[in-house]
Amino acid sequence: MRTHLRLFLVALLLLVATPSVGLAQKVARKPVACPEQGFQFKPLDKFSAVPIDGGKGSSEALKFAKDRRTIVAYSFEDERGDEEAEEGRTVAKKKRKSILGFLKGSYQGFTDKVGKNPVIDEEVEIDGLTAKHLRFTLEWGSLDVWSFPLKHADIHLVYQGTGELDKKWAKAFGQSAESFEQIERVTAEEIDTSSRSFEDQLAWAEAEAAKVEGWRAIGTPSKRFVVLTNATKKAFIKEVLKRLEVSRDVYEKDFPPPADFNAVSVIRICRDREEFQRFSGAGGGVAGYFSPMSVELVLYDNVETDRNSTYAVVSHEAFHQYCHFLFGQSEAHRWFDEGHGDYYGGMKIAGSRGKITPKMPSGLDRLSVIRDMVREESYKPLSEHLYFNHRQWQSQGPSNVSCYAQSWSVIYMLRQGALRKVSRKVWEDEYADIIPNYVSTLNQGFQDAYKEIRDKRIERAEKKGLELDPSDLKINRFDLDPRQKQKIWDAAMEASWGQVDLDEFEANWVLYIQKYLK
Repeated sequence: MRTHLRLFLVALLLLVATPSVGLAQKVARKPVACPEQGFQFKPLDKFSAVPIDGGKGSSEALKFAKDRRTIVAYSFEDERGDEEAEEGRTVAKKKRKSILGFLKGSYQGFTDKVGKNPVIDEEVEIDGLTAKHLRFTLEWGSLDVWSFPLKHADIHLVYQGTGELDKKWAKAFGQSAESFEQIERVTAEEIDTSSRSFEDQLAWAEAEAAKVEGWRAIGTPSKRFVVLTNATKKAFIKEVLKRLEVSRDVYEKDFPPPADFNAVSVIRICRDREEFQRFSGAGGGVAGYFSPMSVELVLYDNVETDRNSTYAVVSHEAFHQYCHFLFGQSEAHRWFDEGHGDYYGGMKIAGSRGKITPKMPSGLDRLSVIRDMVREESYKPLSEHLYFNHRQWQSQGPSNVSCYAQSWSVIYMLRQGALRKVSRKVWEDEYADIIPNYVSTLNQGFQDAYKEIRDKRIERAEKKGLELDPSDLKINRFDLDPRQKQKIWDAAMEASWGQVDLDEFEANWVLYIQKYLK
C-alpha cells in the first residue's frame, strides 16, 4: 500500500441502460484521481464529470455521467479512528456504516431479503487488498458492489444497472473496479464560508467551478448572490439574475432583514433537465428546489417546455432560501412556507420592480385549482389544513397540488389584505397581524431552543474538561427533538391564528375566492 487513507466510505452509483447488441463497454483510458480522499480509479469511457451535490450530507466525492448513466462517489467518515490500527480492521470508536444498510436506505426495492441473497459473493485481490464482490438482483435491475477494506475506510464501488445485466457491462464494471488503487492523499485548501460573506462564497464557487469542465462562477453586483452554472444561453442567465435581484427586493420589503444581514445566496443553474437530474437525482416532476443541507437553490433552463416555469421556480425557491438565513433556519408550517413560495412565484417583472399576481405559468397554476376546490367543497377545513404537519399537508388531496393551492390562496388573501387590496366585506383588521405574529413567535421559539441546546453542550464539555470545536456550537433545526419543534409550532399558531375567529375567517376566505380573487 502506497499511503494511508483518511477514514471514509465511498459509494459509486452507475445508472446504465441496456446496451445495444455487440456494443463493447470500455473503461476510461486514464484514471480519475480524488487526491483529497487518496484514491483513483478508471470510470467508464466517455463519462463526463458532474458537480458534487453538497445537499447529500456532504457525502459525495466524485460524480460522472453519460446520457442516462451516472457514477457518484460518496464519502462517509468515521469519527475519531485509531491511527495505530492494522489495515483493513474497523477501528472507529463509532461503528462504520455497513454497505448493506447503505444500499437498503438508498436503493428502491433493496430489502433485508435482497441483501441476504446476493447473486455473486466472492473475494478478489485488488491493489494488495482483499476486495469483496457482491451482486444483487432487484425488480428494476441489478447492483454490482465492490468493497475495499482499508485502514481508515471501507470503500464501496456500487454499479447500478437497469434491466438485465449484460455480460459486456458486467465485464466493464469489473475492469473499472479492478483499476482501483490508493494514491498519496493531499489535503485540499479549505475556504471558510461560515460567515456567508460575498467574498468567501464567490471564492468557494470559483473553486467548485474549476473542478468540473464547463462550469463557471458569477458574482452579482449587489453582492447578494453567487451563481454556479454550466448554462450557455446568456439571455437566460441574465433574466434569472434579474429575477433573483427583484425578488430579493420584494422579500426584503415584506420581511425586512436586520442591518447586519449579509447571508449571500448560492444559486446553481444546470444547463438542461438532464444535467439537473444527474446533479440532484430528482424525479421528472421536479423543476427546482432549495436544499437546507447545502443551502443551494438548484434549477435548470427549462427551455424545452416553458422558461416561464423556471422563472416562477426562481422566485418560489429563492424565498425559501432567504427565509432559511433570515429566520435562523427556523422550520415553518407548510401553509406558511409553500403558500409564500407560490405567492412570490406569481411575480411579474417590470423593469426593476416585481408585481405580485394571482397567475402562475401553465403547470403551476393555483388560481383555477382553488376555485374548483371551493366550488366542489373539496378543500380541507382551515382548522385542519393550517395545523397539518408536513406529511399530512402533502397528502391532503384531492390532487397533488391542492395543498399548494389552498395555502397559496390563504397567503394571497393575507398579504393582499395587509396592503388594503381585499374588500372590507371579507377582511378584518386583525387579520393583518396573523403573519407577523406567527413569524416573530416561531423565530424566537427556535432561537431559544438553539440556545438551550448550545448551553447544555457547553455545560457538559466544561464538566468533562473538554474544549468544544466551533462546529459543535452550530445548532440548527435538525438538532431539535420533534416534540420540542411541535411546542414551538403550537406557540406560533396560538399567537397568530389563535387570536382570530377561525370559522369566520374561513367563511370570508371562501367568499373571497368565489367573488373577489381574480
